[in-house]
Amino acid sequence: MSHNTYKIRDLFRIGGEAEFLVLHKDGIIVDSYFIARAPVRGFEKMLIGKNPIFAIEAAMRICGICHSAHGINAAEAIENALGIFPPLNGVILREIVGLLNRIQSHILHLALITPDLVKPELKMDAIRREVDLLGMISNVLAKFGGAPSHPPNIVIGGVESMPKQRYIDDSVKTLQQFKQKFGELMEFFENENNWSERAKILAETEFRPKLLASHLYYGDQTNIDLNKIRTVSVEEFRGNNSIPKEAKGTTTLIALYGDEPVEVGPRARLALFWGFNDRSLIGVQRARMREITMGIERILRLIDELDPTEPTKTTAVVFRRGKGISVFEAPRGLLIHYAEINAEGRISFYKIVVPTMFNIPIMEIASRGIPVECADVIPRLYDPCIPCATHLVEVR
Repeated sequence: MSHNTYKIRDLFRIGGEAEFLVLHKDGIIVDSYFIARAPVRGFEKMLIGKNPIFAIEAAMRICGICHSAHGINAAEAIENALGIFPPLNGVILREIVGLLNRIQSHILHLALITPDLVKPELKMDAIRREVDLLGMISNVLAKFGGAPSHPPNIVIGGVESMPKQRYIDDSVKTLQQFKQKFGELMEFFENENNWSERAKILAETEFRPKLLASHLYYGDQTNIDLNKIRTVSVEEFRGNNSIPKEAKGTTTLIALYGDEPVEVGPRARLALFWGFNDRSLIGVQRARMREITMGIERILRLIDELDPTEPTKTTAVVFRRGKGISVFEAPRGLLIHYAEINAEGRISFYKIVVPTMFNIPIMEIASRGIPVECADVIPRLYDPCIPCATHLVEVR
């Protein structure tokens, strides 16, 4: 093994702080380790003993990027435990808010990965256009969710209120303008003459992991087997003795499906529910960008289904003992919240399984066979969210 060397690469332009340890032979990656040592934020433990209403506010703040997804998941897990259902307007508005958050996250990620995908002289103009689009979609989210981040309109029983008609009309115009501008940006990225050498390598590298998704736009636990989902430590997954000392001490858990790694996220959703068949590594990003266009089209259709004469939330909420599970397709993929409520109407157990926990082993496997100079782009391609995935701490 003397011809192999380990190399630590700090990861930049991702959601949080992490390192990527790669083992390479003759400049080609043989194996890698995704390492995150973020301190435990403790959201799941913090919720114990709290009022379920607080749980939505708190769980949403596990992340500043996929905030709405966590809020919707928390609300639905609690509703599932209590046996209540939002009215149709509430369901539609939640889907709109969730899709706006998905698009918001995808655009932010696009700005972060653009320097990897296009020629250096083209990146700043593209990023300026992406920042403009991010502002547009955030403004629409504020109108439907109550804020561009951690939207307060997500409540137990549905959504707090219907947006004013002028807000809806303004949003439709903004979304149509967004669609046109993003379409022009899509053409720019699809032109291979604009690609960097890294993008060409991603396009030439085939990667066919098993895929897992529950729904194209929202979330449906009937499309997956929750009993197959298992969370384990990195040591349990890899074998403690086989992990190099530089990779030990990571605070993330890994999520498996049927004891196997599975890719979750845009490509999984589009491949399983839409017929998307690009299995190159750059296909992950192509799927993410296709979801932006599809999300805008879906939101415009959903807005037409809103009925301003009908309620947006269920007002008769009785807190009692119960267990609930919610499955939602967050920007990065399958997100699951488990909630238990005791006889006093307080939370007695809470667990969150986030998409990055599924994609950590996928990132490591996807890097194998890639030139070491491209090592850092592989995790960035999967848009890992470190705070969401932080669940372990070593207690001495």
